[in-house]
Formats: sequence, structure tokens, C-alpha cells
Amino acid sequence: MTHHEPTILHRASWLAPVSTPPVENGAVLVQGERILSAGSHDSVAPQAPPGTVKVDHGSAALIPGLVNAHTHLELTGLEGLIPLPQPGFPAWLGKVFEHRAAFGIESMRGSIRRGLARLAATGTVLCGDINNGSSLEPGPNGRGTHRHVFFEVLGFDRQDLVDAVGPDLIGAFASSARKSPSMSLAAHAAYSTSPEVIRDAKGWCRRTGRVFSMHVAEHREETRFLRDGGGFCRELLHGLGRWASRWTAPAMSPTAYLDRLGVLDRQTLLVHAVHLDDDDWEIAHRRGVSVCFCPRSNHNLSAGRAGISKALEMGIVTALGTDSLASNTDLDLFQEAAFTLDRYPAVAPEAVLAMITLGGALAIGQARSFGAIEAGKSSRMLSVGLPETAPSRNDLVETILLQGKRGAWKWVSSCTSD
Repeated sequence: MTHHEPTILHRASWLAPVSTPPVENGAVLVQGERILSAGSHDSVAPQAPPGTVKVDHGSAALIPGLVNAHTHLELTGLEGLIPLPQPGFPAWLGKVFEHRAAFGIESMRGSIRRGLARLAATGTVLCGDINNGSSLEPGPNGRGTHRHVFFEVLGFDRQDLVDAVGPDLIGAFASSARKSPSMSLAAHAAYSTSPEVIRDAKGWCRRTGRVFSMHVAEHREETRFLRDGGGFCRELLHGLGRWASRWTAPAMSPTAYLDRLGVLDRQTLLVHAVHLDDDDWEIAHRRGVSVCFCPRSNHNLSAGRAGISKALEMGIVTALGTDSLASNTDLDLFQEAAFTLDRYPAVAPEAVLAMITLGGALAIGQARSFGAIEAGKSSRMLSVGLPETAPSRNDLVETILLQGKRGAWKWVSSCTSD
């Protein structure tokens, strides 16, 4: 931040900071990329120094930029190539393999660039992006969508991290990670990654203070494989030449298995979590993990319905992700939020707004800068237009989400030249 950047006072009929309750006649004082103060207009306006630019957003709600906790931007180029919905995960995966075979590194990098542009165009300030090694640099910073890279490792027949990835790629990743905190390791899933590689990846994240991410219990085929070692996952591994004869099924759920491996803690993000029973949720709660749900992706793959209400009831940090354009029709979190409201009527709109903002930022370890409107955090906010019949406090958040779905929002500029 440079001293000559102007301060701007943004005022709107409502401020929804997410970390605290909505404020009527709210205001946010910003300078450059940072928020200086937020609250009621009466409390914030007197803090504005001489020369502050005043911007009145009128009948609107100011909310934080959205956080998409699980994307696969490398797969943006598969948009529209796989008819959705699919009859199940095995059928869908076959189509992914078929189309992805034609993808080189450059086309994946192009996919990431297009994906980031799509995220910015739908109000997302930060994404957690699974990457298989095509682009290990996070970014862009500033006014684009910030990318937290989860470098994903897999290899069911591999003995350790270097064996799974290769020394060159691990070296390149470690070098990028030293320069940026927006880098983590992820293990793909319990049916595709050996226990040694899962432990190694989590161990690196523990040592460096990063969030570790993993797909867990996304489909019934995975839960069956962990129970008895048979079915689709076994056939898949044999077909790929990746079967490890030394492995024996643990005869437990994926969540219990990961707990036995010692990789579940407050810096572990479990993605999908569709097939968890009460015992699994108890483990998740006890270990303090975060969970990212991708309800439209699960619906499109006929994979099942996740227990979002259960996770919220237990006080687990919850986020939403759009997953990839191979399993979803867009990367728009407002659409994901509206789908969640529609399919989970017991889930409060306030909880859904938190899932696409603060929950996502907490889940990927970026809550210091993103996810809420408060002093010190990113000034990349959204102004969501409210209808002429102003919503009451009770239906404000639901109105914000539905207006967002309709596209009635805009980025709040943090400098006067935007």
C-alpha cells in the first residue's frame, strides 16, 4: 500500500460482513487493497480522513468477494464435452479419461487462465484449485481472482512422495511454495493414492503450516473399495496398471481410514464427503477438519447427496465448491448457493452465504485476508443490488443470494480509476 492511494468510503443500505450480523445503513472505509474500517455509516464515516472519496451504492448490500474452495481449473477446456447428468461416477470418469487424453500442458494452462477469468466474472475473489502439475504458480494477485494451488499427488502403487511425483516436479513445487503461502499439497483419494503417499503429502503440509486437501467418500464405489477391496476402484487400478498387491482393504470407511493414517486435523480439508455416516461425522468433528461440499457436481454424477445439515449442526467449518466444468455447467458460486438453498431447505441462507465466503477462506487457510468484511482484510467486495421492495432483516441474506444468482451484482472498486 502506498500513502498516496485515496481512501474510499463505500455506503450501502445494507452491509453483510459475514463474520458479524448484517448492519443497516452500512459503510466500509478502504484504502487500496485493504479495508480500514467497517460497520454502521454513523460509526465509520467520522473515521474518514479529509479528501476521502465517497461512493453511495444506494439500495444494495455489500458482501465479501466469494471464495470457491474446490475447483479443477485445468479441466475448464472440458466444458460441454461430457453430457450431464451422468448415470454414475464410473461412467463419468471414463468420459474424462477419453477427453483428457488430448490435453497437453499448454491447453491445461489455457484452461486455468480461462477458468480464472470465469471465476472473476462471477464474483469469486479466491479459489482453492486442484492442479496436477501443469501450473504451480499461484495468482494473479491484485484485482484478479487469487488462486490457492493444491498440487495433487496420486499413485496407488507408489512408495513415497518422490516416487509418486518425481524429484523434478516436487523440487519445482517446493521452490514455488517457498515464495508463496498460497501453495499446498493434496492427495487425490484413498482409492487412488497409497497410504505412504497420503501420509507424506500431509506430513509436508504439517511441517510447512499449509492446508492439506483430499477427495473423500465422493461415491459409493470408493466406500465399497475401502470396505472389501473390490468393485470398480479395483478394476480401475488394474486397468491403469496401478494395482498394489501389498495393499489390503482396511474394512472401514474412507474417513475412518484417513483417521487411522493420522492425517485428519484442523488443517485438513475433506472434499465432497457424500457418504459419511454418524461415526464418520463424529471423527470429522473430533479432528476439527473442514469440509467442502460440491452439491451440483454430486448431483450431475448421480453420486449421492451430502449431509450438509449434519456438518453445520456439528459446527464443522463448511465451504462450497463448484468442482470442475467436467462435472458442472459453470463456476458460479451464486448458482451453487441457490441450488443448495433449493435442495437443502433446512439449511439457513446465512449458513449458505458463510459457506461461499468465510467458510471457504477458513477451509483453505486464507481467512486472514478473505471471507469477511472487516479491518485488515481484502477490499475486493461485491455490491449486490436489492429489489425496490427492500428486504427485511429476516429475508435479507436469502435475497442477496437470489439477486446474486440473477447477476444483480458488481465488483466494488477499491480505487477511483477502475
